[in-house]
Amino acid sequence: MGSRLTPSIHLFSGLLVTLLLIGLTLAHSINEFKTVYQKKAQAVFASSQDMFLQHRIMLDALRSFFHASEAVSPQEFEIFAKDLLRIKSALAFTLTPALQLAYLSDPAQSAELNRLQLFRTEQGELQAQLRDYLLVAVKIDEPNMPYLIYAISQKRILSRIDQEQNVCVTYQFEHSIVRSSACDRPPAVGFWRLFAYSDEQFVVLSEYQTQFNLQVYYQVHRAEVIEVLVIIFSIALLGSAFSILWFVKAKHRQVVERIEWENRSKLALLASINHEIRTPINALLGYSKMLKKTLAARHSTPVQTDAVNHHEQALSAITDKMIWSANLLYSVAENTLNYSKAEVGKLKLDQHPVNLREYVGRIQEYYRAFNRTSGKKLTVTVSDSLPDWLALDGTKLFQLVTNIINNAFKYSTGDQVHCYIDVHSSSTHDSTSAKLRILIRDFGEGMSWQAKRALDDPFIHQSVSSQGISGMGLGLYTCKRLLEQIGGKLRLRSQKGRGTIVLLRFPCQLDCQVPEPTNHYVKQPLLLVDDNLFNLEICRSVLESHFTYIHSADRAEEALRLFQSLRPAIVIVDYCLKDSDGLALIKQMVIAQAEHSWACQYFLLSANDCHEIPDLAQFPEVIFMQKPFSIEVFLSKLATVSQR
Repeated sequence: MGSRLTPSIHLFSGLLVTLLLIGLTLAHSINEFKTVYQKKAQAVFASSQDMFLQHRIMLDALRSFFHASEAVSPQEFEIFAKDLLRIKSALAFTLTPALQLAYLSDPAQSAELNRLQLFRTEQGELQAQLRDYLLVAVKIDEPNMPYLIYAISQKRILSRIDQEQNVCVTYQFEHSIVRSSACDRPPAVGFWRLFAYSDEQFVVLSEYQTQFNLQVYYQVHRAEVIEVLVIIFSIALLGSAFSILWFVKAKHRQVVERIEWENRSKLALLASINHEIRTPINALLGYSKMLKKTLAARHSTPVQTDAVNHHEQALSAITDKMIWSANLLYSVAENTLNYSKAEVGKLKLDQHPVNLREYVGRIQEYYRAFNRTSGKKLTVTVSDSLPDWLALDGTKLFQLVTNIINNAFKYSTGDQVHCYIDVHSSSTHDSTSAKLRILIRDFGEGMSWQAKRALDDPFIHQSVSSQGISGMGLGLYTCKRLLEQIGGKLRLRSQKGRGTIVLLRFPCQLDCQVPEPTNHYVKQPLLLVDDNLFNLEICRSVLESHFTYIHSADRAEEALRLFQSLRPAIVIVDYCLKDSDGLALIKQMVIAQAEHSWACQYFLLSANDCHEIPDLAQFPEVIFMQKPFSIEVFLSKLATVSQR
């Protein structure tokens, strides 16, 4: 699992990225606003310089006109200046030493000069003011009229500066101020001052003793600022949401990882407990069957007395009950483990060829002892349309069928339990999907609605007062969950007074390759390796009825020595050994086998599922078998391997 700080790191990382994006967006927007302002300000400054440069050129031309001529008549001045100044809406006139009007560039505008104000400064310099005009007074080389006044129309200046939209342009002269129409808008205050820009230039025309101050003020349109703020708010909202989602996802991942870790720990603990429980159960089952076999052999001896026969029959009945109780205990352990696996989705199929008729015989044998002691009878019917061989997971099917039949025996008030088996196949495109159908019916009083809820809640306690039996529906729930995990289904129908019907649909394969007889293995050496002497003795006892030469070892070192000297055709190794594990031992055997080149088939025996054994997939030549050791499953898998 990741660190506990991982969700917080994800959250702060997301917020940090969000802040970075906001900062970049804001910086980019401010830079764009500033770039727009600089372009507008440069345009205003350039336009102003160009405008006053043109007026300066015309003023210089007028001065040169007087300097180049000995005498200039009013008509000549008018002809020269009128058309020259009309383009720029300027006006030029001369003054006598007594400050009287002499020449005028455009006599039609003489009325404009009625508001002309003239005065001299303390230094004796001439100052002139005229409303709506900017005046520049210069001296010329004319004794009768030594002063030339150049008047620039403020309207012309305004029309020029109003071309720059949304820019406040201010010309501040000595005696007047000219402002563009954009300056009429109220200035920015508060927050909006962050998006207002200003600049100024101080221009001095030294040769004409004239100066003015040019100021430019630009305020970004509020709609543009709001647009940027909306973008920033959206980034902040999305970034915060993403950060929170990232935090929640990391937190959820931690919870999932913790749950998975806890589930793996629980499964490992249950698997370990299950393994430890199975070992004595297997020993009990094995020794009980050995005892039953011994009693059956002695009972067939004709010299025994009736009392001895009666005593041995009683012992046989006790042995049957021992076998039945051991099987029930094994079923409880298996249900507990598979319940946990079903809850976390760890159940998987381990299909292998199964002789269905023999398989049904095993189920009937399983309940034969219980039939005699409980007074209930199990009847199993197999459809004639079913093939003899099917590929299926025999261990899980056995668990499912026995769980349902056990419930019927335990809770049903009837004395009959029927089991009917057939197959249903449905073609899908080019493949065939088959389900083995098992219908189990009892003829008791039926189930109450509380008992039916055990399919959804495994811990509902249902008391049956008529029988005095109580229990929880763990087996029924496990059956349903197990089938759901492996692609099967469970249906239940029960009516008061008419009994209960349970229908199982179990995945299987019809196109199963029928195993060949394994007679050629009978007289070949077989090596059995297990560090538990009870399991070793029981497995050896089961195998002795089918194989002639069986050798056993309880340590890996001894097993490897026997393997090299005997060169067996079959090796059965328990996965959990004291000084090694089964796969490591098989790996050593494969290396030794390659040096001497003989055929050998390896079987790995374990109480766990094959999916719970690490690195098993790296040994495709090893056939897995789950405990308890079943001679039927072993022979079936061995026969399948022989056909390759």
